[in-house]
Amino acid sequence: MPMVLTERRGGVAILTLNNPEQYNALGGSLLPELNAALDSALSDSAVRAILLTGAGKGFCSGAQLGGDTFDAGERVASRLRDLVSPLIEKMRGSDKPIVVAVNGPAAGAGVGIALAGDIVIAARSARFVLSFVRLGAALDAGTSLFLQRAIGVVRARAMALLGEPLTAEQAAQWGLIWKMVDDAVLFDEAFAVAQKFADGPPVSIGLIKAQVEAAWSAPLADALEREAVAQGRAFVTEDLREGAAAFVEKRPPRFKGR
Repeated sequence: MPMVLTERRGGVAILTLNNPEQYNALGGSLLPELNAALDSALSDSAVRAILLTGAGKGFCSGAQLGGDTFDAGERVASRLRDLVSPLIEKMRGSDKPIVVAVNGPAAGAGVGIALAGDIVIAARSARFVLSFVRLGAALDAGTSLFLQRAIGVVRARAMALLGEPLTAEQAAQWGLIWKMVDDAVLFDEAFAVAQKFADGPPVSIGLIKAQVEAAWSAPLADALEREAVAQGRAFVTEDLREGAAAFVEKRPPRFKGR
């Protein structure tokens, strides 16, 4: 049974974590398959947006404990470097937008994978918990950075040190996610956002993604220079001319990615 299901709907690639019995824990071949599926979607010129979600009642419960989980620390570190860190970096560095539909609990590294997306929408029943401290572990999967960026150091520190779950409603109120929706409409809501991206101007979207990511820790002068360079690229595209024409003619634009 594949641990990651893949589907194409027009310009949207749908990736589904498929280890529902373990709440999509990151064991077995799930991480290699997820990396491969993401690579395939990113390299496919017909894919304009990616939607990531989980099968069953959970989004991702983090590491699958048991077996060789408690091997030597360097082996754990190598697994993070070889499989988890590249996944997070590809999601953040992708010029294609990634929508994450959190369909249930996200714990440990599952929180990091969710927050690596560009737009995160959670079901009302979802929970976010940095469970590392409950196990005596340290943070991983980008959570030490993503939480502080989104909700500030005070709340991030409390979530990390206390290991208490955050409801989807709280996550939306705090700015950890884009929004919360009822469970029954989660996929449709998330797919609608992904489809909007797929219909949008891909060059512009990729440039904006890169700008937002780089500007977080950049001096103002560097951010302004990146904006000038990016805008120079955007203004020579056919998509921008089409967008301008559509605005003047009061019609929906037809972006082609050129």
